[in-house]
Amino acid sequence: MDIKSIDQRYSVSDQLTESDLDTLAAQGITLVVNFRPDGEGGESQPTSATLAAKAASLGIAYAHIPVVPNQIQPAHAQQLQTLLSAHPGPVVGFCRTGNRANQVYQLASQAPAASKPACCSQPATQDGLINKVKSWFND
Repeated sequence: MDIKSIDQRYSVSDQLTESDLDTLAAQGITLVVNFRPDGEGGESQPTSATLAAKAASLGIAYAHIPVVPNQIQPAHAQQLQTLLSAHPGPVVGFCRTGNRANQVYQLASQAPAASKPACCSQPATQDGLINKVKSWFND
C-alpha cells in the first residue's frame, strides 16, 4: 500500500488488500473508494465484494466506482461527489497505481455550474447590497 495525500481529506493508493483495510481503519479512514473493475489485475486482485465485506467489518464505508483505464466519465466524478458529501471524514481512493483515483477526484473537485447555490445562479432582481455586488460580477 502506497498512500499519497492529495489534500487534507483525500488520499490515493495503489491496490489495497484486506490487511491494508485493517491499517486504514487504525488510521481513522472513514471511506474507501475502489476505482478498479473486478478482474482487471487477474486472480491476484481481491474482488470488490471481498474488500467491501472486510471494510464493513471494520466500520469503514466502502464504494465501488469501476473505471476502465483512460475512460473516466463525468458520471464517475458525480458519483464521487455524492460519496464525499455523504462521508465528511478522511477518504482513500484506490486503483492499480492511484492515478485514476486522483483523476476522478480532480474532476469531482471542480463543481459544475449546475451545483451553484440558487443565490449565485439567478439574476439580481431585488434591491440591496448583495444583489448590487452580484450584478457587478454578472456584468
